[in-house]
Amino acid sequence: MMRRLSIGVLISVIATSAWSAQQLTMVAEDRPITVTATGIVAARDASRFGPPPNRNWQIAITKIAREGQRVKQGDVIAEFDGSATDDRVKQKQAELAAKQSELESVLETQAREAEEDKVALAEAESEARKAARKANVDVTVYAGLEYRKLIEEKRVSAELADYERRRVALAADVRALTLAELRADVRRLESELTAAKTELASFTIRSPRDGLVLVGTMRDGSKLDVSDTVNPGMTVVEVIDDNDLIVQADVPEFAAAKLAVGQQAIVSLDAAGGGDVTGKVVSVASIVRRQSRFSQAVVRGIEIELDETSDALRPGMSAKVTLVVDTQADALAVPEEAIAYREGVPGVIIAGRGWTPIKLGKASAGQRIVQNGLEAGEEIEWQ
Repeated sequence: MMRRLSIGVLISVIATSAWSAQQLTMVAEDRPITVTATGIVAARDASRFGPPPNRNWQIAITKIAREGQRVKQGDVIAEFDGSATDDRVKQKQAELAAKQSELESVLETQAREAEEDKVALAEAESEARKAARKANVDVTVYAGLEYRKLIEEKRVSAELADYERRRVALAADVRALTLAELRADVRRLESELTAAKTELASFTIRSPRDGLVLVGTMRDGSKLDVSDTVNPGMTVVEVIDDNDLIVQADVPEFAAAKLAVGQQAIVSLDAAGGGDVTGKVVSVASIVRRQSRFSQAVVRGIEIELDETSDALRPGMSAKVTLVVDTQADALAVPEEAIAYREGVPGVIIAGRGWTPIKLGKASAGQRIVQNGLEAGEEIEWQ
């Protein structure tokens, strides 16, 4: 009984396999040469924010918006530890207050000194005028000795008045320099305080517009969170317009050279419910770069605008992009799934002949062009 059941099952499996086998007759025709690339769905319009400039290489996150959160313009989307800068603001405020108090005190003192100097100079000049009037008489009025005394008093008084004028002028210059130095210190401290306040304000990042929040990642791929430390150059948070999505992909440099803006593309988005969508190339990067630091592949970035959008599309979804870069005339092509490898050699099963090795050429929209090993009219089979 068990033996009969097993044989029946085997016959059923064979029959099912035979029924599901696919066949294709080889036809030579013009074949598109395609290149495939992996990419992601991204927003065309995105605002990216990293850690603010600060005096330390690393800075801790103290607040961050949730992934996928919708925010309004002006909402706080991230904050960073600014305690050291806050302490510096308070220190500069104290230094500025002390320097301004010193300036006010010096202004009062100098105003009093300036009035005293005016009085002293006026007295010296008055004495000089008196001595000059006394000496400005006929020499015969006084005795010789008395007259010489008047002349000497006139000279000494004039010199004292001149000295006082020079002292007052020098004192005024010293006061002006002292004030200039104090005012320069005040301006410097005001500038440093303004810079510290600006730096402190930069530790709070506000959304420049309405949009959807995407949170940055650590080097291990985990999403950033409160208490994580970040470095300059890292993207901490993005605010995107998720109503305007594109596909970003990296294409091998040799293929990118044959691409042009407006060229059609087929995009496979399995996460969006399966199936393919069409789009067109809207930009091709002019800069050639390595695909990653662990890869030697040289690529150029492209952006593809989808012909139709879907509510199922989400930023960050993976995508497979197929692009036509050339055409090969009168070529045979076999589906990828029809190729069977034996000891690393590609081949196909030809009806009536069995497995036959073939030499593969370039990719062609899910198929591979066959350079030799097949002839037009032959029929291949595969499961």
